[in-house]
Amino acid sequence: MIFGVIIAAPRLRVFGRVDKKGFALAAMFFAAAFSAVAQQDDVSTTPQRANQDLSQQGNSDLLITPEQVARSYAAHAHPFINDPLTQLVKRIPELKKIQPAADQDALPAILKKAGDNVDSHLSNIVDLIAREEITLQRSSGKGFSTPLRVEDNYLILKKPYEAGYELVEYRMDAAGHRLDNIGLNLGFLATHGFAMLPNFLASAFQRESVFRYLGDQKVGSADAYVVGFAQRPELATQLVNLHGRNGLNYPMLIQGVAWIDKRNFQIVRMRTDLLGPRPDLALDRQTTEVTFSEVHLADVPAALWLLKDVKVYMDLQERDSVNGRRTYDRGFRNEHHYSNYRLYRVSVKMLPGR
Repeated sequence: MIFGVIIAAPRLRVFGRVDKKGFALAAMFFAAAFSAVAQQDDVSTTPQRANQDLSQQGNSDLLITPEQVARSYAAHAHPFINDPLTQLVKRIPELKKIQPAADQDALPAILKKAGDNVDSHLSNIVDLIAREEITLQRSSGKGFSTPLRVEDNYLILKKPYEAGYELVEYRMDAAGHRLDNIGLNLGFLATHGFAMLPNFLASAFQRESVFRYLGDQKVGSADAYVVGFAQRPELATQLVNLHGRNGLNYPMLIQGVAWIDKRNFQIVRMRTDLLGPRPDLALDRQTTEVTFSEVHLADVPAALWLLKDVKVYMDLQERDSVNGRRTYDRGFRNEHHYSNYRLYRVSVKMLPGR
């Protein structure tokens, strides 16, 4: 393995007992995102730093990391790739016209070739800027609001980090000012950080998930292999982050489906879902649907497979523990469209000396 990507949460520590109500309220202000770090060596899970003895601090509350919370919930989840295909199709309507796989014999070769493509894409990627059109909607159990539409410049930057590099994604307005928390003051939830989704199939990280060859299906004009995957809680190092307005990150484990073009083994479509609900955050569902397109750029010898369209659905629900009635119900639906990719170059204006 030459390059790999870690989608990982910072090692944060949360002091105190988990307060479901507090998490539920904070969840309204989350933005789903991926942080990515590329390394030149094989990946191993780094042990968490030993926690200090709380008794010396006179604090008897539980000391727990967000990663441990995420793994705890995921450990009891039932991955949907274990369901019969007929049941899976009901959950994922995009699979309606799939031709079921007769066996799993082709799976190792599919994963090998798809993984090689993901690795190659990561090594070839450069600093990019694109036009992004976003449509944001929210609901409170009574239908969705009038959409908020935003246009911006979307950046994907490759930056040095320790032994390798990291990929950073963010938005800018026409004047070059960074845009954060779009629509937050109006109750919307802006999502970002989708470019690294294919890295769940990167060679170095396939061991962190279980896979199932579901069958074959048409995606546009392409014939595609359809592969389902689910992260293994005990091994996963790629964690999707929800960024809280309180400054904390809340990692999530993921399951999903990838559509892989039979001609070139490029991932042309992906869908990801939570490996399991997170009642501590009142997070019942978080689904991301992504389509990729082939992009050719001057000065970049290889074609890049980049974001084209993204749809995100998030449902937040909390129920009374006594009667089961909903006490909290919020929904968010976002759509992103990317176009006009080009190389991003920072220009520096030299001022005359004094």
